[in-house]
Amino acid sequence: MQLTGIVTTRLLATARPQYWVTGWSFKKTYQLSQMSTQGRDPWVQNLIKRLHPLGSGPLCDADKGRRLVATTSNDPNVRAYAGLSLMCPNIMRLRSPPEHHNTKRMKMIGVVRTLQLSRPNDFLAVMHALTEIQSGDVLVVNTCGSSRAVAGGLFTTEAARRGCRGLVVDGPIRDVHDLACPTYSTLVSPYAGMIQHPGDGTDFMPIVCCGVAVNPGDIIFGDIDGVIVGSAESFYACINEAESIVSMEQRLIRGMSMGVSLHEMTNFDEHIQKRREGKESTLTFKDLNY
Repeated sequence: MQLTGIVTTRLLATARPQYWVTGWSFKKTYQLSQMSTQGRDPWVQNLIKRLHPLGSGPLCDADKGRRLVATTSNDPNVRAYAGLSLMCPNIMRLRSPPEHHNTKRMKMIGVVRTLQLSRPNDFLAVMHALTEIQSGDVLVVNTCGSSRAVAGGLFTTEAARRGCRGLVVDGPIRDVHDLACPTYSTLVSPYAGMIQHPGDGTDFMPIVCCGVAVNPGDIIFGDIDGVIVGSAESFYACINEAESIVSMEQRLIRGMSMGVSLHEMTNFDEHIQKRREGKESTLTFKDLNY
């Protein structure tokens, strides 16, 4: 198995979206609104169940490997892989209370509902979104450059009561110690916005959140390391490899706990020698029985 590194670069908008904001039509809006029912699809629910034991690191590793295969394959189906997008972890940060950070069980996994604010510093549309989200949803918000908070403790408490799996905001939130569900944002401000403009509702269009294109009906995955978003098909294409990576990492950890060096469990010596000689090589794991 190939030993791959964790993706650290900021991934911008990919070719994944079928529809762009330019040239929007009511027909396309209706088609995207239908995607919000995806969370009730048994296939999607099974995919989400398989994602829960994973972390963002193994998913990024699997995505990187899949992208490399797609760039060299002659199979049009393989080349069509759209990939997963990572929201820049230095900008989009987990804001939930510190006690939630101390457990590996802190995960935000669900089906995306998008919300684009048409006016900055007005969160009436965010409050209205509470009436539309369903159990298993994650609300992803572009605040149109807001400098004032559009959600906080009250919002997340009601969202959690409705079964919302989390909140991702390109903009500010507040009440960090009172957040009731996994919440990510690019900013924090104690100053709340106005409550006047109702907006267009959820899933009206794809949005850009922290530089990443996000579609209604996408799957979103967040843990303490970061937030990843992509189509259900892209996650499905990565999940077998991500599961294998997790299994391998667990065996490596067991080996090290028994006193075996990490380097001994890979072809490290051979790999570094070949690279010093300018030869092609890949760092791989040895067969492990730990």
